[in-house]
Amino acid sequence: MTDLKRLLHNRAGATALEFALIAGIFLPLCLAIFDAGLLLWTQGVLQSTAALSARCAALSSPNCTNVKQFAVTSAGNWIFSGIISQANVTPAPAVVCISHTNLMMVTITCPFWAGVVLPPPLNGKTLTAVAYFPVVGAAC
Repeated sequence: MTDLKRLLHNRAGATALEFALIAGIFLPLCLAIFDAGLLLWTQGVLQSTAALSARCAALSSPNCTNVKQFAVTSAGNWIFSGIISQANVTPAPAVVCISHTNLMMVTITCPFWAGVVLPPPLNGKTLTAVAYFPVVGAAC
């Protein structure tokens, strides 16, 4: 009975056990927060890239002879090279006429590249960014 009492009062592994219990909860939570931040950042980059590409296409800038390549290069400057391909970018004149101005629309669609910890509704999510810019010199 003395050995059992001594074993019950031994606190040598209490800290390691508490750490294991807490780390098992908070480590996935921290990784999920990190993943959600990457998701929001990537969406913001795609939206900025779509806006820059729509502006470039609408103004017919000499820097932007190929809108799709301009979008790929812009996104690569923000995140990393290869985040989107030319197949993910769709520039098209908008069929909407707002205040007698034609608009250039650029749509970028790509899968989220880092969703490994997020739960299933957000894991494997496809991100879409759409931007419009008025076309210079064209009226409805």
